Amino acid sequence: MALSALECPDNVCHSHHGGHAVAREEVERNLNAHGPDWCERVAERIYEISVDSFCQTVMPNLQQQGWQRRHLEWEFKLSEEPAEVERTVVDGAINAMESFLRSHEVQRLFVKELVQGTLAEARQDPLKGKGIRYLIEQELMAFLEERREELLDRVGERLLEDAEGDFERARRCAESDLMAVQHLLINHAEAQG
Repeated sequence: MALSALECPDNVCHSHHGGHAVAREEVERNLNAHGPDWCERVAERIYEISVDSFCQTVMPNLQQQGWQRRHLEWEFKLSEEPAEVERTVVDGAINAMESFLRSHEVQRLFVKELVQGTLAEARQDPLKGKGIRYLIEQELMAFLEERREELLDRVGERLLEDAEGDFERARRCAESDLMAVQHLLINHAEAQG
């Protein structure tokens, strides 16, 4: 499911952040004129500016004895003694978040999702997504149910070594994983509208 930059009800594209509203055809025409490269450059700069703003304004406050730190200390009882381990975990999580936001992979995914979502929304087709929803809800879910036992046995066999030879444990893990896959498919189908 792509991240959407625009909402397009009734053939009108809205950017709620800036309060703009233009006809979908005009958005599509202009995006086609600019091309995906322009959209990617815009998305990359917005990402870079947002990360810089976040890291310069929010992160220093989290590292100081500001309200964010006080809130974390209150919520997670970090002021209680001894809490050095807990404070270390919180600081580590803050550092991980900063590294995550500065990651080139995260930027690449953000740009890809934003550009694909915006272009897809501007070219919205009433049939788009209906085939996916039908395939998931009617075909794939039925296939998974019909072949459930066979799939669980096969996946259980593959997990046998990691389960230290305990087939029942491997099969239970396979069943849990199959349920997770089914939930992902259902969520994806619902996201198609």
